[in-house]
Amino acid sequence: MYLDSLDVWIVTGAWFRVFRRAAFIRDVTLFLAKRGDVLAPGTIFGERSAESGAQAIADAEMLLVPRESFERLAEADSSLYLEIAANVGRRTSRLQTKLEAFSRAGVEVRVAGALLELADDFGVSVTNGTKIDLPLSQQELAHLAGTSRESCSQAVASFARAGWVVGGRLKGLVIADRAALEALLP
Repeated sequence: MYLDSLDVWIVTGAWFRVFRRAAFIRDVTLFLAKRGDVLAPGTIFGERSAESGAQAIADAEMLLVPRESFERLAEADSSLYLEIAANVGRRTSRLQTKLEAFSRAGVEVRVAGALLELADDFGVSVTNGTKIDLPLSQQELAHLAGTSRESCSQAVASFARAGWVVGGRLKGLVIADRAALEALLP
């Protein structure tokens, strides 16, 4: 679904991959939205984009809040705008870091960054590290890291050989040595 309406969407269940069409690859995954996240926040600030979209990763639910209803809620409680602004600020900071990595960093750095982002947002603490409990494919991780599936798979395999990650598939992948992945980042 493309996020070109002037309405506000709130994720109420599962996860969505929020993407933007790009000239150099088919899609760039901007972030993964989880329960409680607001999608299409640009519409709140008067901006529309037919180039952005959201794709459900698993069975998912979203709540559509018509713009007029959202504006009435926000007028009644201004903390709603403040919370959304803080959320947009965090996303903007992450996107700036990602853009910098896309332009200057190698594949392993970008994949490490994507795995750490997933661990921060969707990780579950387990005895041997942080388990990424999200049904993502290698292609979806590649979109998040801004690389090809093949390059992404090679990077994850390299991390596994080094003992930094454990598990053959992305769902259930455990980050066993977070410090090693972080050391790759600029």
